[in-house]
Amino acid sequence: MAEITTLSTLAKASVATTDYLLVANSSTKAAKKFQLQSLFPAVSTAGTSSETLYNSATLTNKNQIVFKGIKSGDTGLLTVATDTSNLVLTVLEAGIDLSLCNNATSGFVTGVDFTGSVTGECAVANGGTGLSTITKGSVLYASADNVIASATPSANAQVLVHNSTTGIPAWASIDAGTNLALDATVAGVLTLNATLSSLAANLDTGSYNIDLNTNYISDDGSDRGLYVHTNGKVILNDSGSTLTTGEATGQLNVQGSTSTAITIGNTAAYQSNYDIVGTTSASGTNGADLRIYAATAGGGNMTGGDLELFAGAGTGSGAGGALKLSAGDAASGTPGSINFHTYDAGGSTKNAVTIDSSQDVTVATGNLFVSAKPIYARASTTPAFISYQGAQATTDDGATALSAANILTGIVQCTPTGGRSKATDTASNLVSGLSLTADGDSFDFSIINLATSGGHDVTLTGGTGVTLVGMMKVFCQDDAADAVSVGVGRFRIRRTGATAVTMYRIG
Repeated sequence: MAEITTLSTLAKASVATTDYLLVANSSTKAAKKFQLQSLFPAVSTAGTSSETLYNSATLTNKNQIVFKGIKSGDTGLLTVATDTSNLVLTVLEAGIDLSLCNNATSGFVTGVDFTGSVTGECAVANGGTGLSTITKGSVLYASADNVIASATPSANAQVLVHNSTTGIPAWASIDAGTNLALDATVAGVLTLNATLSSLAANLDTGSYNIDLNTNYISDDGSDRGLYVHTNGKVILNDSGSTLTTGEATGQLNVQGSTSTAITIGNTAAYQSNYDIVGTTSASGTNGADLRIYAATAGGGNMTGGDLELFAGAGTGSGAGGALKLSAGDAASGTPGSINFHTYDAGGSTKNAVTIDSSQDVTVATGNLFVSAKPIYARASTTPAFISYQGAQATTDDGATALSAANILTGIVQCTPTGGRSKATDTASNLVSGLSLTADGDSFDFSIINLATSGGHDVTLTGGTGVTLVGMMKVFCQDDAADAVSVGVGRFRIRRTGATAVTMYRIG
């Protein structure tokens, strides 16, 4: 048996898999061999893609394990120390620079600067609300400068209303007023219902009057159609602008850009009369007048508008329509008359012609002129003409001229006591006194000689501008059987100029 001191030395690095140790069992006394390499430790890293804690280059020394050291890559952010056999890693918060962080990933925001430390609720000055809690459904508002408060509705369908007095909004229920009905029975829904029968702002609840606010009802929203003026008068206009009070003089004013302002139509489907009728007055009240005025002329010596009434024209052999003017009937009183009025030179209206309920025509003022046609008197049971005859005029038993006033009576009588010569009035006086307004106008009159003694005749001579034609002597009366005179002469005065007349003996 060899002694251990004589054996060669086996280096640790030279141990092979064939090197064994002799092992004896103390119980069985059996001897076994133990592989020497099994006494060396085995080192591995359990993590995937991890950094090992040992130095793999030193594992060749079999039982020697060399661990790597731990140090900080940035001592301003992390420190490494040993404390009672423990490694202590300390993160330095003061060294963290958020500007170097990826904000998209970390969520840090650069440039946020809260002045001082914020503890508790974040104040308004630091960008907060100053509130620790807020009730569900509340709305934030500024109750004072730099003070935020919350307002919570107390009922369904309330709205936030600004108070101009306090300057603070508040939740409030809408007041429906007299024109609207509010329905807030459904949660989160506010329904406003309006009916025409109670819309008082634009439609009066009693009479249903529409307030146009002095504007038009038109087909396209422009200034035309039906217009109600601020004075309450109504205007119908097919174009234009807001009309002034002076242009709206009647209760209903029709103004158009064409000559036809009002048209009353007639169609085959509807044949009837088209009437304009005034409203019947209440009991005890006279009926109101109905007046139609043509337009008054503007300045610059312009002519006033004519008022023309045209009946409808017939077609083919049909007759044209008649123009009828009918006065009003009466139940028990006198029926009305048709009156034709004109203005005189003084600007006063005069009743010129009247047709009364007996159909009598009275020319109250002015003259009746028939210029181109004769006057036909065809009454068969009454006199053709009845004219007024006043008391006859009497000329004195002397040389006093026959005045126009004497001649105007139609009969001039004289009782001469001898032969008398009498001149007529001047032509100018006869023209004006007898109303001979145009050349050719004439007037007839008679002279009666009441004398019965022979030689007591009246001889007429012409005044200034008077031309005599025929025998101008009126003999005295002679009642003998062979008398040649009955004491009457008939004369006609004809105007030939403004200051000239011709007087004829016609009987």
